Amino acid sequence: FEGADVVECDVTNPEQLTKTFEKIKSENGDIDAVISCLASRSGIKKDAYAIDYQATKNCLDSGMATDARHFVLLSAFCVKNPWLQFQQAKLKFEADLQAQDKMTYSIVRPTAFFKSVSGQLEVVQQGAPFVMFGDGEVTRCNPIAEADLATYLIDCITDES
Repeated sequence: FEGADVVECDVTNPEQLTKTFEKIKSENGDIDAVISCLASRSGIKKDAYAIDYQATKNCLDSGMATDARHFVLLSAFCVKNPWLQFQQAKLKFEADLQAQDKMTYSIVRPTAFFKSVSGQLEVVQQGAPFVMFGDGEVTRCNPIAEADLATYLIDCITDES
């Protein structure tokens, strides 16, 4: 984003995260929104709960501590059938987000990205196995472009609905 400043912070360290939010607020004024696109790399229980739940919760807590107005959560479409650990961790955080009353929020559950679907296709074309749940009907999706999703996430900040 033109004019944006990149600020790095360890989202697994709640104290450092809150200090970073406080610094941003003191230098730039009120924080309009926190957008969380965090996701664990492996999806195993330890990683899923450390990132998809706890690190995301740390962002929410830091946002509330600094009076941020709105929280946008990039979740996942697949949480509607929570068989995997990362899906359960995302749902646990969604419940925490919905239970709080200090910030308005948006929960976005997009389908897969074109990029990840094409990456899976390349791996299968090279002979690697492909994991499918059931007959594949429950995991069907209509992929979304990353730029379209980014636009939608930003629009969530100002959309009053």
